[in-house]
Amino acid sequence: MSLHRERGPMVVDDVRRLPHAPLVVAEGTCFSAALVEDASRAAWLLPTATLQRERLESRGQANRLYLLLHEVIEREARTSAVPIVFVDSSDTVEDTVRTVEELFAPALAAGPRADTKAERRALLREANLAIVEQLRGYFARPWAVGQADTTVRTFVCECGDPSCVAKVRPRSPRARPRRRSPPGNITRRRAARDGRSGTCSKDRARGGSR
Repeated sequence: MSLHRERGPMVVDDVRRLPHAPLVVAEGTCFSAALVEDASRAAWLLPTATLQRERLESRGQANRLYLLLHEVIEREARTSAVPIVFVDSSDTVEDTVRTVEELFAPALAAGPRADTKAERRALLREANLAIVEQLRGYFARPWAVGQADTTVRTFVCECGDPSCVAKVRPRSPRARPRRRSPPGNITRRRAARDGRSGTCSKDRARGGSR
């Protein structure tokens, strides 16, 4: 948060340089509500004050700084008139997802979107490779503990089915996606063959199991 006012505009510039299609969802603490140009295409998720205190206390982080940051973020969101979604302990992940989908429904319907399986697979592969690059960038720092080649991370299934929300967790460094890896997408079936775990919702519908 301490650098969000400097980093936010730079991230916005990066997003503007991306291709016009398909749509891009940008998120993170570096974004200030003041950067939003179209409030109908934004949503700010904030915990209620009660939930925030409960979570902080459970982590032993009941720090006044976190409470102040919450106040700053909420004030900026209200000033910029962006939609705020308050989350409390009674909300499930599905509830929050449904609320955000409803807010973004007009923008998603207007598109442009990735309509073909090949387009969706390309986006999913890009997302997975970004995780790999983040790991390599982190472990390249002299103070980092551990190694990128021995770190196991969860990746999204690249089957391209719009209904699939599966995750694939490599069990060995050899299973992680690399830019020099042979052609092919990470899917639940490939994960099982290569010694990884994961389930594709499309396979579950056909009788597959977790």
